[in-house]
Amino acid sequence: MLMELPFIKCHGSGNDFLLIDEFVTPLGLSEPARSALVVALCHRDSGIGADGVLFHQPDPTADARMRIFNADGSEARMCGNGIRCLGRFTLEMTGQQEVRIAVMQGVLRLRRMEDFFPGVSACETEIGPISLDPRTLPMVWPGREVIGEIIPSLSATWRFTALSAPNPHLSAPVDGDVDKDDLVRVGRLANGDHPLFPDGVNVSLRRVLGPDSLFVATFERGVGWTHSCGTAMTASTFAACLDGVLPFGRPIRVFNAGGEVICTALKGNQPGGEHGGLLAGNATFEWDGVVQFDLQESANPLRQVRRVKDRDDEIRAYERFRSACGG
Repeated sequence: MLMELPFIKCHGSGNDFLLIDEFVTPLGLSEPARSALVVALCHRDSGIGADGVLFHQPDPTADARMRIFNADGSEARMCGNGIRCLGRFTLEMTGQQEVRIAVMQGVLRLRRMEDFFPGVSACETEIGPISLDPRTLPMVWPGREVIGEIIPSLSATWRFTALSAPNPHLSAPVDGDVDKDDLVRVGRLANGDHPLFPDGVNVSLRRVLGPDSLFVATFERGVGWTHSCGTAMTASTFAACLDGVLPFGRPIRVFNAGGEVICTALKGNQPGGEHGGLLAGNATFEWDGVVQFDLQESANPLRQVRRVKDRDDEIRAYERFRSACGG
């Protein structure tokens, strides 16, 4: 059966998504069918192309629920860049300045910010809980924490800190430029039936640029190398604060291949003493479209894609912002 599905193509720091609103018309798909649709939509050649799909759904405990699926069809616990895009959509839908978004592991507050740059819409969201317990990734490890540890099966030199934010992350510091090929190689190792990581893990390299700035590059579980990953940037900021090279509780400029965000690592600020963070950055809508699909066609369920609204002003504003921050 042929169906039509409206969507918004959007991104946070170049981490791009398709946002699908299910408030009015739930898709009514089985979980396997939803995953299959995500894979088809996200394919860079035969589909529309994206790192993932954001499903905007009603929730009795919050203003909206976000379900985030990676390009490979797997569902993630959270997405720091994605929740800003979905949060902006919710803010505009409700007319509020702050909303509560339900995710897999709780409810997070998100607020509208002043534009990051002229014409660049921005939001700040809570990130958390952040845990240093390897079991929360999960990671098979004998100790209670992994902070600055060499993991020989991944690298003989990188010293990893493992933490969930709440997505699973490994983050290691480097002194010089990030080698993308090395990062992709190690990321594939960690996500290729590795005995330490039964569910896979995001792998990041971080480089301190100054007393209040950081560069982070990430191999994202279920996606591969990505322009940026919001929870990875928050986790890497937290790891740098654990190292003592950056301060807890202070906004840190975090640069990435797609632009720049602001991360604040918060130690023990959650109920029960859990850690958390704040992530502020752009929520850019690039264009609105409608896709026709038929999931009974297993080879390629997508039919026609139509653009119904271009948002060229937002695209140009973000490119000016990216140039201004050295991207």
